[in-house]
This record gives sequence, structure tokens and C-alpha cells, in this order.
Amino acid sequence: MTYSYIYLPVQNSLIMVSVQQAVRVIVEENPLYLIALSSGIANLSAIAREVKPLVESIVGKEVNLMTIVKALERLTSRKTPASIRDIGEALEKAEVVIFNGVDEVELSLADTVKLYESHELMELFKGYSILLTDGERVKLIAPVAVLGKFTNPVGRLEYTLVRIMFGEKAPVGFVTFMVQLARASGITIRHMLRYDNDVFIVVERSYAVALLKLIEDLRNSVKRRQVNQGNDTNK
Repeated sequence: MTYSYIYLPVQNSLIMVSVQQAVRVIVEENPLYLIALSSGIANLSAIAREVKPLVESIVGKEVNLMTIVKALERLTSRKTPASIRDIGEALEKAEVVIFNGVDEVELSLADTVKLYESHELMELFKGYSILLTDGERVKLIAPVAVLGKFTNPVGRLEYTLVRIMFGEKAPVGFVTFMVQLARASGITIRHMLRYDNDVFIVVERSYAVALLKLIEDLRNSVKRRQVNQGNDTNK
């Protein structure tokens, strides 16, 4: 193991710091890195590139990228927290439905009343639309083709709506976990909410493929852990 020396004025002493120790400190101080590594779907090379300047600052010299990747791999071998494991297992059993070409419009009070009074419109929006309100404004998120029957969304930005339907109630902490995991993966979530057994996620279409891959990787991570545990048992 290679060590470097750094001087800490506060402690007035020389301390040996390994690359592994530096990486561990950086990861433990950043919740996003912890979540990404604990989920078992982290892109280790991407994280290594991000933390490389900090690692080199701590150890006081240039560090090979693969050395940092190896240090991250050792951290991923730690036991996955029960909460994250529960989320992965629930997601593995969930049904995921995707709607492309979704738009967002702000409704007036008159439009909102009109929407609720029209059984035909309510049936059109049922299942793949979201109504959001902050107490003053109301926003409707729905497929453009359906919105065209109610308002004029021409020329607006289109989004993708992902609906995750759990067999039972969505696990506690799922929304917060997904928001943080998406952020760690460079995905910007525009809206995310939980209603009963379902979770709705709205992203710009440019993020749709990355979000679906993230969800699929998280589902597959459960199977990988089960296989690894089985191999460990057979040894």
C-alpha cells in the first residue's frame, strides 16, 4: 500500500494517508456517492474522475485513476443498508410504464372546474396524467395528444412521464432515494410524487433513456446481489 504525507496545522503533526483512506473519507462525506455505491449500480469510473482532484489534494500527489476505481470497488463490497435493499426488491416487482410526448400546462380556476365537470375529459386524462397545485396555481401534466382536446400546448417542451406501479404501497423513502440517485447520475427530475401505490416521475425527454436505464440497473442489482450471496454460500 502506498502512503503519502500531508501536514495538518490544526493537529500540528504529520499523518500518513492512503488513497483508500482518502476515497473513503470523500465518499462518506457525500450522501450522493454513498447512495450510488450502496445501490450497487454506480459508475465507478465516473465517480473516480469526479473525486480524483480531491484525492490528489489529500494524498499530496498525482494518483492513477484505476487506483481510485479499485478503492471504490472495496467500498461497494460493504453490506447494502436494509432500506436500500428493500427499495430495490420492491422496485424489482413493480410495473414500469412510460409515456412520451407529455406536456405541462398551467390551468386557470375556470379550466380546472371545466376539467372536473367533464366526465369525457376526466376519462381521457385518467391513468397517465398528473394535477399539481401549490394552493394558488394548478398545473396539468398529460400527453400532448390529450391536452390538445382541452387546451393549446403547441410549441411547448415535451417531457417523458414514468409511472412506477408497486404491488403494495411504495416503500418508505423511495421518492427521496430516487431523487438523490438520479442527481448523482446526472439526471434532472422535473416532478416526482407518490400517490398510493404509484410513483410518477417527469423528466425532459433527453433524460428519459438514462432514467429508464437507472431504474432497470437498480432492479437488476437485486438479482446480482442474490447471485453473489448464493456463490458466497456455496464456497
